[in-house]
Amino acid sequence: MYSKKKKTWFRLILAVLASGFMASCETAIDINTGNQDVPIVYCVLNSADSFQYVRIQKTYLIDQAALENPPQQDSMLFTGEIVVTMERWSGGKVMETIRFAPTNEVPKDSGFFPYQKNILYKAKAKIVPKQIYRLYIYLGSKEKVLFAEAASLGSLIVIDPLPLTQRKISLYEGTNYSCQWEPVSNAGVYQVVIRFNYSETVGGETKLKHLDWPQIFASPGTAEAYLSKDISGARFMHILEENLAPGGGVVRKATSIDFQIVSGSMEMKYYIESTTPSEGALMEKPVYSNITNGIGLFCSVSRIDINDLILSPVTIDSIAYGKYTRTLGFLDHTNDRDSTNNL
Repeated sequence: MYSKKKKTWFRLILAVLASGFMASCETAIDINTGNQDVPIVYCVLNSADSFQYVRIQKTYLIDQAALENPPQQDSMLFTGEIVVTMERWSGGKVMETIRFAPTNEVPKDSGFFPYQKNILYKAKAKIVPKQIYRLYIYLGSKEKVLFAEAASLGSLIVIDPLPLTQRKISLYEGTNYSCQWEPVSNAGVYQVVIRFNYSETVGGETKLKHLDWPQIFASPGTAEAYLSKDISGARFMHILEENLAPGGGVVRKATSIDFQIVSGSMEMKYYIESTTPSEGALMEKPVYSNITNGIGLFCSVSRIDINDLILSPVTIDSIAYGKYTRTLGFLDHTNDRDSTNNL
């Protein structure tokens, strides 16, 4: 069986399914049963976005000889009537009903799986903090209703870094930087992503570029007054060395640095734990799923972006002349380049 996993800085899952009418739904599925076309659903409720997306595909079985040939589009997508709705619950009542419509506006990555069309289901919806959301998907071709439930997160409040124009970030060998934020209601996992922005000039043509550096996931408790993540200055220099080609006539200039702090629900925590290899494990762990009558992920995230922070002069000089990065062609904080200077 082949099914493409969604790429993202975070992976998500939900543990608790609804009772009531859901009690009569089938939840045990053998994904290796021939010709079963098991539904696969991905939906991440993002409080930082005004639009929400649902991805629906199906499993299929192939033999070893077919590995060289990608499946046809119809092998991955359901045909017939598909109805996608979501309800927002609060105080035991439905406060809002959200309807999704198909769209192919989001491009799909190339690769083994077909990418002529990337059919998603889209709805204009702002996620309200600390609410219950219930997702319903009717597949006419299978005469089934898929269901999942997730709680939205509380607001994410960042303590450091603050978006101050005079603030300069120091991050180089021997100096680390600590991000701090308040615990988020209903969150089970956090991740910090560093984006290094720079310009690159080749043959008189200048382009703006960036390099993303995701930190490892963290699952701290919520008893602390604030949570933190230390960013290694030495590792930052190694990341630049490992991901950028040596200068060779290329002139680069460090422009700014962005911080993205993401909190994920408990479902995300469970999914990450289920997909993290266990040391000494002889068998692969089952991947956590929360979709009734299917498999997949439904959960929520909260995110804050702190953009365009200025790097300190010593950080810029360390990038230009440091032992790991001095061959990358970066200018120092005076926009000069002295090849004899070594830090």
